[in-house]
Amino acid sequence: MTQPEQMLDQDTPGLDPGNRAFDAYTAAMDAGQTPLLGHLVLYSIFDGRVTRDDLERWFRELALDLAFVPPELRPVDAFEKVTGPDGIRVSYALDDPAAGQPRGRRRRSATSRQATLMVRHVRRDKDQIVRHIVREVRDEEKTTLSYDSRLGECVFHRDSSPASDPGAGSLQVAPDNTAIKNLPETEQAVVRMMLAEVTDVYKRHCTFLTGDKLRSLIRRYVEDLDGTKVRPTGGVYFVPRRWGDTLAAMRTLVSRFGKGSHLIRIPIPDQAEMREMVIAAFTTKAKDELDQLAREIAAARRDGADDKTIQKLHRRFTELQRSTAAHSELLSTSLDDTDSSLQLVNMQLASLLTQATDTEETDE
Repeated sequence: MTQPEQMLDQDTPGLDPGNRAFDAYTAAMDAGQTPLLGHLVLYSIFDGRVTRDDLERWFRELALDLAFVPPELRPVDAFEKVTGPDGIRVSYALDDPAAGQPRGRRRRSATSRQATLMVRHVRRDKDQIVRHIVREVRDEEKTTLSYDSRLGECVFHRDSSPASDPGAGSLQVAPDNTAIKNLPETEQAVVRMMLAEVTDVYKRHCTFLTGDKLRSLIRRYVEDLDGTKVRPTGGVYFVPRRWGDTLAAMRTLVSRFGKGSHLIRIPIPDQAEMREMVIAAFTTKAKDELDQLAREIAAARRDGADDKTIQKLHRRFTELQRSTAAHSELLSTSLDDTDSSLQLVNMQLASLLTQATDTEETDE
């Protein structure tokens, strides 16, 4: 959760999504009792039990754009998520005389050792992906690392039958009982619990959309509504007033995600101070995107670019041009700095197109 979201959740009870006073304020603004510039949008999303079918049904019910519904979940992606570099790992202390003491009273022990159970990649081919459960022990006194390289095996067996969907397959988790029995009994239990967790989390990821996927979905949707970050680090977006009904539907959608999930849309009155904030945020965003686009066009001219690359660059330029025009109209002002940058990038793009045309004629 971002800092502004925490402030809204904890420090400002009047802005809690369920607060009646705030809902009344939002309703009054949406009803046109005060001129509306747009909304500040903040959201916080947690893991829950949302299936793709649930999501598609809710999108249809709320008249949201189905293009943002993610593709079908694939077992191979669930396997990669659970056993990849950011997947499941367990760390615990060994021979720590300070274990069990309050954290503030512990002293760093020269003989303290730390064990970490992790999943490491071994092999990948057309039939399967093989990964091992590895135990790493860090000994601070001896300044060494030691390893048990195979306490168990996680194998994803690809389904290569003609009728199978892309990414289909099944998980096999097999403990190496001989290697595990060489560990102290307390550690044996930890290893077996980790192996069970791999299976459980894999099944969950095959069935339910993760919080990360849902956050990505909402972020992409907000940005597609001409959402502009008003903080460089993100987490707070300005969305023009014409998308008010869509934001209301998205608020309902997010409330159906994991417990505690919510989307807050704060109506922004059409006042000079608010316009200045939005103009500054959009100008910064547009400049960054145009600078990046200019660098990519320069690289394309230098290295030579195929038609597909040039078309992508042109689409991005056209979208920035459209967004600038829309914000200029909303804000009733000319975004001079952005317009100037657009002209420069347009000249670069025209030069790239001319270069590509000349190259084609030379080849002929």
